[in-house]
Amino acid sequence: MLDLATLTTDTLLSARLTDVVETLVARDRATFRSRLASLDMRFTDARVEALREAHGVLPPGEFREWEALQQALQGNEEPESYWCSEDRSLRLDIPLHVPDDPQALAELLPSYSAGLIAGLFLLSEDASGDRILLSLLPGPGDTLIIFPFIHERSTLHPARTLKRFLLTEWLSEDEPDPDEAPGQVGESRYEELLDVAREHDERLPAFTPGSPESLIAADSERLYQRSHWLTGILWGRPGPRLTEQLARAPGAADWKLERPWLSRQPLLANYWVLAHYFLGNEDACRTVITAAHQSPAALTRGIARLVEGWLNAPGQARLAKLDATTLANLRRVVRGSARADQQISN
Repeated sequence: MLDLATLTTDTLLSARLTDVVETLVARDRATFRSRLASLDMRFTDARVEALREAHGVLPPGEFREWEALQQALQGNEEPESYWCSEDRSLRLDIPLHVPDDPQALAELLPSYSAGLIAGLFLLSEDASGDRILLSLLPGPGDTLIIFPFIHERSTLHPARTLKRFLLTEWLSEDEPDPDEAPGQVGESRYEELLDVAREHDERLPAFTPGSPESLIAADSERLYQRSHWLTGILWGRPGPRLTEQLARAPGAADWKLERPWLSRQPLLANYWVLAHYFLGNEDACRTVITAAHQSPAALTRGIARLVEGWLNAPGQARLAKLDATTLANLRRVVRGSARADQQISN
């Protein structure tokens, strides 16, 4: 447990997520500690393995601790089991099983597009619709990274660690009251703790990619920005900024660079198989499908089978509520909005 009156950056750097949660989030600390101590970590390990098998991603080491914390705080439906801050609750939503039915798999694509193309999954959503997205990709110091997402502008705010988010989200400028939340620290101390949290992230060792491949494939923000045009398309709603969004999307040079990595980088394969389909690049799309069949990620293999079915039987293609005619129209809209170098033969 942390002492907010004396907390320093050095102390926060050595603290664990568990310390922050016990200090600020757990409503009943004794119950929280009891649940945490009694957890069967084999369940947590099984969840991490299921994530790896489904998504082909090995999350940062801090993810295992996070999974345990979720179990300890969400063990039942009692009020103290919720991660609550006013109208916000934290419940990480990641699909861990691949449906056998192609249509059931197709239902996942619109809802989890940011996860399947950028490794970003919904952690929290407030009443306004703004969200917190958590990245499963490597972060500095093996930590979990989150991105605030502003829904009105469809933009990501800069990354911060999950530890920093949990600390600052539960702080309050209200004067301390022993009968109220522990995060009430007063205005002056509140500002000081925001500085502590910011300095915590600044002092973490930077993530150093081992290759050009990992530079692209381990950067959630970059993957999201260049792939965001697909989100509206998968819902069947190309927005007025489609041309602008496609201007930031990969083209022929990126395809040539990333093509050799597709069988071992699921997020890249997920993007390119869907991008080529909607861009009308059928030969290139089949190239991705062939590579994706060898992917370590069950979801990527499933998406490849799904899109292959669309190509082989266009009149029967369906994506969630979108029928074959709608998909054909979407493909025409996307191709008409794309750059010339995004129309690729192979």
